[in-house]
Parts: sequence; C-alpha cells; structure tokens
Amino acid sequence: MRRPDFQTTYFHESQGPRLMPGSDPYLSTQVLTASPYRLHLMVVEGAIQFGSLGAKSLEAGDMESAHLALGRSRDFVTELIGGLSDQYDPLLTTRMKQLFFSAYIHLAEGERDRDVKRVKQALTVLELHHQTWIELAEHLKAAAPGEAPSAKPTGEARAWSA
Repeated sequence: MRRPDFQTTYFHESQGPRLMPGSDPYLSTQVLTASPYRLHLMVVEGAIQFGSLGAKSLEAGDMESAHLALGRSRDFVTELIGGLSDQYDPLLTTRMKQLFFSAYIHLAEGERDRDVKRVKQALTVLELHHQTWIELAEHLKAAAPGEAPSAKPTGEARAWSA
C-alpha cells in the first residue's frame, strides 16, 4: 500500500506560515496568501482529512498508516488550539480550547486503543466545527458584504479567533 505524502507545515510567529522544503508550490501559495478565515478553515480541513485517513487505516488494520495520519490530524488540532486568542472573548476561547482538546484526546486514545469509534467521535466534533465555521462566514457575508471573511489577509498572525 502506498503511503500518503506527509508534508509538514509549520508556523513562525515573526514570519507567518512556512512550508517545509520540497512541499507543493500550489499549497504553499494557498497557505501564504490565505486570509485568517481561510487559513483556519484549511487547518480544520487538514485535521478532518488526516483523521478520516487514520480511521480508514485503523479499519484496514494498517497501524503504521493510522499512526502517521492520526499524528498529523493531532498536529492540526494542536494548531487550532494554539491559534485561539482570548483577547476578545475569554470564555468562548476557553470553551473552544476544551472542545478541540477533547477531539485531540479522542484521536490519541483512538490510536492507542485501535478504537475507530473514538476517532470518529473526534471527527464528528471537527466536522461540526467545520460546518459552523462555513455558516458563520455566510452569515458575516450577508451582514456586511464588503467585509467578508475571505477578504485579503490583515498580516496579523493567527487572527481567526477575532
């Protein structure tokens, strides 16, 4: 079975998101030019994509692929937690961190126990957040068409919680 390509994205506070050498130039352009809203959405989609791949690998009994995919999914969830700022609403931020931490724990325990059900519970949380994030964007577009979340980036690192 062919192993998926696991390119690594990392974030440096002073320089913004960076991609590891050898990564896809198209993806690099997408990440480096994304608005904070879109960047958050991409991170959530990455967590879901790799979590789904991990669940399928667990079901197939391919523990190596499951380990790699679920590790990447947890990396994305860690980025979601680290990207939250309590500057505007500390209570909401705390609740979101708890929600993402719960998903992280389900991914880790699902891998450890080879429990697809736990991984799917984490995926449910992430998919609901994904759906809610998209609905929020549609609501904001309708409320203020000139200030849609897909507008150009502000240059502020990790500003999606604002």
